[in-house]
Amino acid sequence: MPVNRRKLKLGALLCVLLATAAVAGTAAASHTGTPGVSKHQIVIGGTFPYSGPAALYKTIPSAEQAYYAYVNAKGGVNHRKIKDITINDEYNPAETVPAVKKLVEQNHVFAIVGSLGTAPGLATWKYLNQRHVPQVLLATGDAYWGNCVHKACPGAGSTSPKPWTMGWQPDYPGEAKLYAKYILKHKPNAKIGVLYQDDAYGKNYLNGLKTGLGSHQNQIVDAQSYSVTDSGPVVGSHVVHIASSGADVFVIFATPSAAIAALATEGQIPNWHPLTFNNNVSANRVFMQIAAQNGANLNGVLSTNYLASATTQANLPGMKLAKRIIHKYAPALDQSFAGGDSNIVYGLSVGWTFAHELKRAGKNPTRKSLMKALRTMNEKNNPFVYPGMVVKTSKKRTFPMQQLIFIKWSGGSSGDWHPTGKVLSSGH
Repeated sequence: MPVNRRKLKLGALLCVLLATAAVAGTAAASHTGTPGVSKHQIVIGGTFPYSGPAALYKTIPSAEQAYYAYVNAKGGVNHRKIKDITINDEYNPAETVPAVKKLVEQNHVFAIVGSLGTAPGLATWKYLNQRHVPQVLLATGDAYWGNCVHKACPGAGSTSPKPWTMGWQPDYPGEAKLYAKYILKHKPNAKIGVLYQDDAYGKNYLNGLKTGLGSHQNQIVDAQSYSVTDSGPVVGSHVVHIASSGADVFVIFATPSAAIAALATEGQIPNWHPLTFNNNVSANRVFMQIAAQNGANLNGVLSTNYLASATTQANLPGMKLAKRIIHKYAPALDQSFAGGDSNIVYGLSVGWTFAHELKRAGKNPTRKSLMKALRTMNEKNNPFVYPGMVVKTSKKRTFPMQQLIFIKWSGGSSGDWHPTGKVLSSGH
């Protein structure tokens, strides 16, 4: 059969055109050659517990996305809109791993931003660092995010540095050391009982407390651990055990559901009125009121803070801006914001930092330029953090937030947190 050369030429031309179209399509999806970055959009992603034992944190991603919507409405960052894809991992590392792989390998995100949880973060940091995918502004104060930037951390299962991972909030050990200093100053002969989550989250806190107590570690008369999946009554049984130990100081290093159960149980134990500390990740005013509804006696409880308050500082320009953003872009959160849900303010704060540093990463940002911007932050004007506090990083300063102020609860079940003392350094 004779060869039709005209058809062959047409076929070859068609193949070239199809190949060109495919390349053009790829270029449109990734305008700069960087995953997640196109001409008009930057795609990021994260994992959050929309359900499960830590579902009380779910307002964080909603607030972040509200801030991105606000930024997008003003033209985006360097003319690119931010698209944030979030996946529910139920605070379960076994769910986090496939979710993160999906975001990286199928959604081709530019970065993993703001994901929540110590154990979920540890489960995925090796994968992300090996691929040079930024895992940034993690919603967890684990010390590993700062300690392992330039060196391996065998205690965290890390055999190599993790320069592509960083947190945002003050680290847990630094916070716990401040509690230790407070106890030693105001109750030097204290008998201390500790409730802590039995994973890296809780152990970060407990180790920080011990470090802060130094030679007074023997004043810890009982340390009870619980599992994040334990029911309220099980958590309560640990609190009863602590009370029976004779502790006159009660330190709670727990995620919200367990912290609520612990405070509620404490309030129902006759003749036990210890000086109580509740770690700041569970000190949300909304959570405290739930505890009060279940029997907690909140007056005098201490914690720490690094965010502006929607209730006690409502007249701050940042809180007025926050109210407008939430009302317009996440109206379902209006009531929670008005009630003092600090997780909403947290989400706005992190969203502000990401957008601000993304702009500093350049008109055609790369993953490397984003990390460079995040490692050289000097944010003195984030409108959502506590007045006077800074978000700052450098080669040596690998923890962005290193300041806290003590807060004390007053006003009973309808009360609120109020600052006490001055802004303190929680840094390294």
